[in-house]
Amino acid sequence: MESTFSRRSTDDVINTYLITTTHEDGIWGVAWGRGGRLVTGSVDNAVKIWNAEGGLEPLHTFHGHELGVISVATDLTGRYAVSSSLDSRIKIWNMDDKTHVKTIEGEPVEVWTVACDPHGPHVATGTHAGNVHIYNTESGERVQVLETKGKFIMSLAYSQQGNYLASGAENGAIHVFDTTTGRLVSTLSGHAMSVRSLSFSPDGRFLVSASDDKRVHMYDVHHGSQVAALAGHASWVLSVAWSPAGGSTSNVGAGAVDHIASGSSDKRVKVWDIRAKQCLHTLDHHQDQVWGVAYNEAGTRLATVADDKSLRVFSCQ
Repeated sequence: MESTFSRRSTDDVINTYLITTTHEDGIWGVAWGRGGRLVTGSVDNAVKIWNAEGGLEPLHTFHGHELGVISVATDLTGRYAVSSSLDSRIKIWNMDDKTHVKTIEGEPVEVWTVACDPHGPHVATGTHAGNVHIYNTESGERVQVLETKGKFIMSLAYSQQGNYLASGAENGAIHVFDTTTGRLVSTLSGHAMSVRSLSFSPDGRFLVSASDDKRVHMYDVHHGSQVAALAGHASWVLSVAWSPAGGSTSNVGAGAVDHIASGSSDKRVKVWDIRAKQCLHTLDHHQDQVWGVAYNEAGTRLATVADDKSLRVFSCQ
């Protein structure tokens, strides 16, 4: 049975889909594609595709990475999945015909988290040297390097409009770039430790970040300022996602958007109310640290993955 987010006690309403044998090792990445498809990536080197339209049905397992999969993403068409691995490779997979499309070879420690450009054939990845590399997914060639002059880039996110690309570093710094010009728009401060995950609001005006300092921050991208700090996790915050269900955030302070979700090393997922800037629900169903949280396109479902090898899906209606 699915769970339902409500303002009642979490214990009264939470049930989940659970696949206990999802992967053979911890799951570090999760992403939704169109048509109810879910993509997961694991330390077991595999990328798996799931049909989450009704229940959870395994559709296919992609093999080819030689080391653990760090992150997964999907393109705007919903046809392709992209994965990055500790083997310093980016792989592109066709979810429709279940084939391997291309491998992009990176230099050692120069491929980490990946993010797909929502409006072009490009994928971004962070590097140990503190740069962001942009690759053309059709040719496999590196077409741009964005320099932060900082530390190891551990997280990336494109805005839905494709005009911004944000990177989070191990020293807590966040850099936001204009994707058209490659110009650094702003440097956002506030975190004291590594920024593990980033997610833009649906209209691209705001950015949320997850950090090892146990906090989730929200920033006004246009003004380069921090507008909220959400505290409540007991350990590193490893993942964050902004629900698309609320539409425009032109009036965030008045509660135009419903939720953001965060996952942590404390084994918990928290769902936050944007307007009130407080935790609505704490989901404690995982048995190990939660590496990934992701909303579907409609914002009606939330998928979570963890080192306990499980994938869980909650209803957010």
